Amino acid sequence: MRVLFMGTPAYAVPALEAVAGRHEIVGVVTRVDKPNRRGNKIAFSPVKEWALAHEVPVFQPESMKDPSLAVELAALAPDVGVVVAFGMMIPEDIINLPRHKTINIHGSLLPRYRGAAPMQYAVLNGDADAGVSIMYITPELDAGDVILSRSLAVGEDETFGELHDRLAVLGAEALMDALDLIACGGVCAVPQDGASATFAPSITKEECVIDWTLPAGMVHNRIRGLSPAPCANTRLPDGKRLLVYRSGRVSAGYAGQPGEVVDVIKKKGPVVMTGAGAVCILSAKPEGKREMPGFELVNGHYLAVGDRLG
Repeated sequence: MRVLFMGTPAYAVPALEAVAGRHEIVGVVTRVDKPNRRGNKIAFSPVKEWALAHEVPVFQPESMKDPSLAVELAALAPDVGVVVAFGMMIPEDIINLPRHKTINIHGSLLPRYRGAAPMQYAVLNGDADAGVSIMYITPELDAGDVILSRSLAVGEDETFGELHDRLAVLGAEALMDALDLIACGGVCAVPQDGASATFAPSITKEECVIDWTLPAGMVHNRIRGLSPAPCANTRLPDGKRLLVYRSGRVSAGYAGQPGEVVDVIKKKGPVVMTGAGAVCILSAKPEGKREMPGFELVNGHYLAVGDRLG
Protein backbone atom coordinates (compact mmCIF):
# COMPACT_ATOMS: atom_id res chain seq x y z
CA MET A 1 0.00 0.00 0.00
CA ARG A 2 0.92 3.65 -0.33
CA VAL A 3 1.59 4.88 3.21
CA LEU A 4 1.69 8.43 4.53
CA PHE A 5 3.79 8.34 7.72
CA MET A 6 3.58 10.92 10.52
CA GLY A 7 6.11 10.75 13.36
CA THR A 8 9.01 12.52 15.00
CA PRO A 9 11.28 10.82 17.61
CA ALA A 10 13.54 7.79 17.53
CA TYR A 11 10.69 5.69 18.96
CA ALA A 12 8.92 5.99 15.58
CA VAL A 13 11.85 4.80 13.44
CA PRO A 14 11.48 1.01 13.99
CA ALA A 15 7.87 1.25 12.83
CA LEU A 16 8.87 3.42 9.87
CA GLU A 17 11.55 0.94 8.81
CA ALA A 18 9.18 -2.00 9.17
CA VAL A 19 6.51 -0.35 7.02
CA ALA A 20 9.08 0.63 4.38
CA GLY A 21 10.18 -3.00 4.13
CA ARG A 22 6.76 -4.08 2.88
CA HIS A 23 4.93 -0.97 1.65
CA GLU A 24 5.70 2.27 -0.16
CA ILE A 25 6.29 5.34 2.02
CA VAL A 26 4.95 8.15 -0.19
CA GLY A 27 5.59 10.96 2.27
CA VAL A 28 6.67 11.76 5.83
CA VAL A 29 5.17 14.46 8.03
CA THR A 30 7.28 15.44 11.04
CA ARG A 31 7.72 18.32 13.49
CA VAL A 32 9.57 21.46 12.45
CA ASP A 33 13.33 21.52 13.00
CA LYS A 34 14.57 22.83 16.35
CA PRO A 35 17.97 24.06 17.59
CA ASN A 36 19.98 21.49 19.51
CA ARG A 37 20.51 21.81 23.27
CA ARG A 38 23.34 24.31 22.84
CA GLY A 39 21.24 26.33 20.43
CA ASN A 40 23.97 26.63 17.81
CA LYS A 41 22.81 24.04 15.28
CA ILE A 42 19.49 22.94 13.84
CA ALA A 43 18.62 19.35 14.79
CA PHE A 44 16.55 17.17 12.46
CA SER A 45 14.11 14.69 13.96
CA PRO A 46 15.12 11.00 13.63
CA VAL A 47 12.12 10.47 11.32
CA LYS A 48 13.25 13.32 9.05
CA GLU A 49 16.80 11.94 8.97
CA TRP A 50 15.43 8.56 7.84
CA ALA A 51 13.26 10.16 5.17
CA LEU A 52 16.12 12.22 3.75
CA ALA A 53 18.39 9.17 3.68
CA HIS A 54 15.72 7.26 1.72
CA GLU A 55 14.73 10.17 -0.55
CA VAL A 56 11.16 10.30 0.76
CA PRO A 57 9.32 13.67 0.55
CA VAL A 58 9.25 15.47 3.92
CA PHE A 59 6.55 17.86 5.14
CA GLN A 60 7.10 20.04 8.24
CA PRO A 61 4.05 22.23 8.75
CA GLU A 62 3.90 24.95 11.38
CA SER A 63 0.21 24.08 11.65
CA MET A 64 -1.59 20.91 10.60
CA LYS A 65 -4.59 23.12 9.77
CA ASP A 66 -2.78 24.85 6.91
CA PRO A 67 -5.11 24.29 3.88
CA SER A 68 -2.17 23.90 1.51
CA LEU A 69 -0.89 20.91 3.53
CA ALA A 70 -4.04 18.88 2.88
CA VAL A 71 -3.76 19.64 -0.83
CA GLU A 72 -0.12 18.52 -0.96
CA LEU A 73 -0.82 15.31 0.99
CA ALA A 74 -3.85 14.47 -1.15
CA ALA A 75 -1.63 14.65 -4.23
CA LEU A 76 0.35 11.70 -2.81
CA ALA A 77 -2.78 9.50 -3.06
CA PRO A 78 -2.05 7.54 0.13
CA ASP A 79 -3.94 4.32 0.86
CA VAL A 80 -3.44 4.61 4.62
CA GLY A 81 -1.94 7.04 7.13
CA VAL A 82 0.27 5.82 9.96
CA VAL A 83 1.01 7.95 13.04
CA VAL A 84 3.70 7.10 15.59
CA ALA A 85 4.64 9.63 18.29
CA PHE A 86 3.97 12.57 16.00
CA GLY A 87 3.39 15.21 18.66
CA MET A 88 0.78 17.36 16.90
CA MET A 89 -3.00 17.21 16.77
CA ILE A 90 -4.20 16.05 13.36
CA PRO A 91 -7.35 17.65 11.91
CA GLU A 92 -10.19 15.48 10.71
CA ASP A 93 -9.72 16.27 7.02
CA ILE A 94 -6.19 14.84 7.10
CA ILE A 95 -7.25 11.88 9.28
CA ASN A 96 -9.80 10.90 6.64
CA LEU A 97 -7.67 11.80 3.61
CA PRO A 98 -6.15 8.30 2.96
CA ARG A 99 -8.41 5.67 1.39
CA HIS A 100 -8.27 3.53 4.55
CA LYS A 101 -8.07 6.53 6.89
CA THR A 102 -5.32 6.91 9.52
CA ILE A 103 -4.10 4.56 12.24
CA ASN A 104 -1.85 5.11 15.25
CA ILE A 105 0.44 3.11 17.53
CA HIS A 106 -0.44 4.00 21.11
CA GLY A 107 1.90 2.84 23.89
CA SER A 108 -0.69 1.25 26.16
CA LEU A 109 -3.43 -1.35 26.27
CA LEU A 110 -6.32 0.99 25.52
CA PRO A 111 -8.52 2.26 27.06
CA ARG A 112 -5.88 2.20 29.80
CA TYR A 113 -3.63 5.29 29.79
CA ARG A 114 -4.92 7.56 27.10
CA GLY A 115 -2.65 10.57 26.79
CA ALA A 116 0.95 11.67 26.35
CA ALA A 117 2.81 9.46 28.85
CA PRO A 118 1.32 5.94 28.81
CA MET A 119 4.60 4.05 29.17
CA GLN A 120 5.77 6.20 32.08
CA TYR A 121 2.51 5.63 33.95
CA ALA A 122 2.68 1.87 33.46
CA VAL A 123 5.99 1.89 35.34
CA LEU A 124 5.01 4.61 37.84
CA ASN A 125 1.98 2.55 38.87
CA GLY A 126 3.96 -0.68 39.10
CA ASP A 127 1.89 -2.46 36.43
CA ALA A 128 2.80 -6.08 35.79
CA ASP A 129 2.09 -5.72 32.08
CA ALA A 130 2.15 -3.05 29.38
CA GLY A 131 1.62 -3.02 25.65
CA VAL A 132 0.65 -1.26 22.47
CA SER A 133 -2.65 -0.72 20.69
CA ILE A 134 -3.14 -0.09 16.99
CA MET A 135 -6.18 2.18 16.67
CA TYR A 136 -7.97 4.37 14.19
CA ILE A 137 -7.39 8.05 14.92
CA THR A 138 -10.40 10.19 15.79
CA PRO A 139 -10.65 13.85 16.83
CA GLU A 140 -11.07 12.71 20.47
CA LEU A 141 -7.68 11.92 22.04
CA ASP A 142 -6.79 8.20 21.87
CA ALA A 143 -10.47 7.22 21.71
CA GLY A 144 -10.59 5.49 18.33
CA ASP A 145 -11.60 1.90 17.62
CA VAL A 146 -8.82 -0.61 18.33
CA ILE A 147 -7.68 -2.88 15.51
CA LEU A 148 -5.45 -5.03 17.72
CA SER A 149 -3.31 -4.96 20.88
CA ARG A 150 -0.11 -6.69 21.95
CA SER A 151 1.20 -6.99 25.51
CA LEU A 152 4.36 -7.92 27.40
CA ALA A 153 5.39 -8.35 31.04
CA VAL A 154 7.12 -5.46 32.83
CA GLY A 155 10.14 -6.31 34.97
CA GLU A 156 10.08 -5.27 38.63
CA ASP A 157 13.19 -3.15 38.15
CA GLU A 158 12.65 -2.20 34.50
CA THR A 159 12.97 1.50 33.74
CA PHE A 160 10.76 3.58 31.49
CA GLY A 161 13.64 3.80 28.99
CA GLU A 162 14.00 0.03 28.82
CA LEU A 163 10.25 -0.49 28.44
CA HIS A 164 10.12 2.27 25.81
CA ASP A 165 12.69 0.45 23.65
CA ARG A 166 10.91 -2.89 23.93
CA LEU A 167 7.53 -1.37 23.10
CA ALA A 168 9.02 0.36 20.05
CA VAL A 169 9.85 -3.08 18.63
CA LEU A 170 6.53 -4.60 19.70
CA GLY A 171 4.67 -1.63 18.22
CA ALA A 172 6.37 -2.08 14.86
CA GLU A 173 5.40 -5.75 14.79
CA ALA A 174 1.80 -5.00 15.76
CA LEU A 175 1.59 -2.25 13.14
CA MET A 176 2.60 -4.66 10.39
CA ASP A 177 -0.10 -7.11 11.47
CA ALA A 178 -2.67 -4.30 11.40
CA LEU A 179 -1.58 -3.17 7.92
CA ASP A 180 -1.92 -6.76 6.69
CA LEU A 181 -5.51 -6.81 7.97
CA ILE A 182 -6.26 -3.48 6.30
CA ALA A 183 -4.75 -4.61 3.00
CA CYS A 184 -6.88 -7.74 2.85
CA GLY A 185 -10.04 -6.13 4.22
CA GLY A 186 -9.99 -8.22 7.39
CA VAL A 187 -10.20 -5.51 10.05
CA CYS A 188 -12.75 -5.97 12.83
CA ALA A 189 -11.96 -2.92 14.96
CA VAL A 190 -13.40 -2.88 18.50
CA PRO A 191 -14.83 0.32 20.03
CA GLN A 192 -13.24 1.34 23.32
CA ASP A 193 -15.15 1.33 26.58
CA GLY A 194 -14.93 5.01 27.44
CA ALA A 195 -16.27 4.41 30.95
CA SER A 196 -13.18 2.38 31.87
CA ALA A 197 -10.66 4.78 30.30
CA THR A 198 -7.76 6.05 32.40
CA PHE A 199 -5.44 8.89 31.50
CA ALA A 200 -1.69 9.50 31.41
CA PRO A 201 -1.04 13.25 31.04
CA SER A 202 2.43 14.73 30.51
CA ILE A 203 4.76 14.47 33.51
CA THR A 204 5.23 17.77 35.37
CA LYS A 205 8.42 19.02 37.03
CA GLU A 206 6.72 18.74 40.41
CA GLU A 207 6.03 15.05 39.84
CA CYS A 208 9.74 14.43 39.28
CA VAL A 209 10.61 15.41 42.87
CA ILE A 210 10.96 12.32 45.05
CA ASP A 211 8.60 12.25 48.02
CA TRP A 212 10.51 10.19 50.56
CA THR A 213 7.43 9.89 52.80
CA LEU A 214 5.85 7.49 50.29
CA PRO A 215 6.32 3.71 50.73
CA ALA A 216 9.50 2.19 49.33
CA GLY A 217 7.68 0.47 46.44
CA MET A 218 6.18 3.75 45.25
CA VAL A 219 9.52 5.58 45.53
CA HIS A 220 11.23 2.80 43.55
CA ASN A 221 8.53 2.97 40.86
CA ARG A 222 8.85 6.76 40.70
CA ILE A 223 12.60 6.52 40.11
CA ARG A 224 12.43 3.83 37.41
CA GLY A 225 9.29 5.29 35.82
CA LEU A 226 11.07 8.59 35.11
CA SER A 227 14.44 7.14 34.08
CA PRO A 228 16.29 8.24 31.99
CA ALA A 229 14.03 11.25 31.35
CA PRO A 230 12.65 13.49 32.71
CA CYS A 231 14.32 11.82 35.73
CA ALA A 232 13.36 11.71 39.41
CA ASN A 233 15.31 14.12 41.59
CA THR A 234 15.93 15.10 45.18
CA ARG A 235 18.17 17.51 47.12
CA LEU A 236 21.56 16.68 48.63
CA PRO A 237 22.39 18.01 52.11
CA ASP A 238 24.22 20.96 50.50
CA GLY A 239 21.05 21.92 48.60
CA LYS A 240 22.24 20.81 45.18
CA ARG A 241 20.01 18.61 43.06
CA LEU A 242 20.60 14.89 42.67
CA LEU A 243 19.13 13.08 39.64
CA VAL A 244 18.36 9.46 40.53
CA TYR A 245 18.34 6.97 37.65
CA ARG A 246 18.18 3.59 39.35
CA SER A 247 17.22 2.19 42.72
CA GLY A 248 16.79 -1.19 44.36
CA ARG A 249 14.39 -2.34 47.00
CA VAL A 250 15.98 -3.34 50.30
CA SER A 251 14.63 -6.29 52.26
CA ALA A 252 16.48 -5.70 55.55
CA GLY A 253 14.65 -3.72 58.25
CA TYR A 254 15.87 -0.20 59.00
CA ALA A 255 14.70 2.63 61.22
CA GLY A 256 14.98 6.33 60.47
CA GLN A 257 13.28 9.39 59.06
CA PRO A 258 12.08 9.57 55.42
CA GLY A 259 14.99 10.68 53.25
CA GLU A 260 17.62 9.70 55.83
CA VAL A 261 20.66 7.69 54.71
CA VAL A 262 20.71 4.78 57.16
CA ASP A 263 23.28 2.44 55.63
CA VAL A 264 25.65 1.87 52.72
CA ILE A 265 25.59 -1.44 50.83
CA LYS A 266 29.07 -2.30 49.60
CA LYS A 267 29.48 -2.01 45.81
CA LYS A 268 25.89 -0.80 45.49
CA GLY A 269 25.11 2.46 47.23
CA PRO A 270 23.43 4.38 50.05
CA VAL A 271 20.26 3.04 51.66
CA VAL A 272 17.59 5.74 52.08
CA MET A 273 14.55 5.49 54.33
CA THR A 274 11.07 6.07 52.95
CA GLY A 275 7.69 6.33 54.63
CA ALA A 276 7.60 2.53 54.83
CA GLY A 277 10.77 0.58 54.09
CA ALA A 278 13.95 1.68 52.32
CA VAL A 279 15.55 1.82 48.87
CA CYS A 280 19.16 1.70 47.75
CA ILE A 281 20.32 4.34 45.23
CA LEU A 282 22.17 2.42 42.51
CA SER A 283 22.83 5.18 39.96
CA ALA A 284 22.59 8.96 40.21
CA LYS A 285 24.01 12.25 38.98
CA PRO A 286 24.91 15.08 41.38
CA GLU A 287 24.31 18.56 39.99
CA GLY A 288 27.18 19.59 37.70
CA LYS A 289 28.72 16.10 37.73
CA ARG A 290 28.49 12.94 35.67
CA GLU A 291 26.16 10.02 36.28
CA MET A 292 27.81 7.59 38.67
CA PRO A 293 27.14 4.30 40.49
CA GLY A 294 25.51 4.69 43.88
CA PHE A 295 28.59 3.68 45.85
CA GLU A 296 30.55 6.55 44.27
CA LEU A 297 28.12 8.97 45.91
CA VAL A 298 29.54 7.77 49.20
CA ASN A 299 33.16 7.46 48.06
CA GLY A 300 32.97 10.97 46.62
CA HIS A 301 31.58 12.34 49.89
CA TYR A 302 28.28 13.44 48.39
CA LEU A 303 26.38 11.33 50.94
CA ALA A 304 27.09 9.66 54.25
CA VAL A 305 25.11 7.75 56.84
CA GLY A 306 23.04 10.23 58.82
CA ASP A 307 22.56 12.67 55.92
CA ARG A 308 19.03 13.46 54.82
CA LEU A 309 17.77 13.92 51.28
CA GLY A 310 14.88 16.03 50.06
